[in-house]
Amino acid sequence: MKKKKNKATIRQTVMKEMLNIYYPEDCRQGGKYIDWMGYPINEDNYPTYHHIEKREDLKRKGESIDPTIENGAYLGNQSHSALHYIEEIDKDLYYSWNHIFQVINKMKCYPIDDVLKMIKKLQELSEEAIDNHMNQKKHP
Repeated sequence: MKKKKNKATIRQTVMKEMLNIYYPEDCRQGGKYIDWMGYPINEDNYPTYHHIEKREDLKRKGESIDPTIENGAYLGNQSHSALHYIEEIDKDLYYSWNHIFQVINKMKCYPIDDVLKMIKKLQELSEEAIDNHMNQKKHP
């Protein structure tokens, strides 16, 4: 009888595959990784797996919720948290990020310059949206 892999093992396997596809040696930034939102992966921003199509939506459709390369984005934990915060304050910006993640997945390689420029623009818009929301909370 074949032993079923647990979710953590599946996620780790998928993330290793994502590293091999999207971060070949010659594309790493000084031997380091950046996540798909453009931020460095390090001890404080460790790698996580983001479901592009939400698990609850997959469940509702009767599809597997297991991580897959096609439905995943390689994000640092801080970026992942920020993305879900953005989802609450600016749905369009959240969907723009997920669109970029889908583009990267379709390319099956490290993002080309045009995609990196879009990531940079979305970074700026995200930081601005978060700053504006925080300021509104401080000064209603």
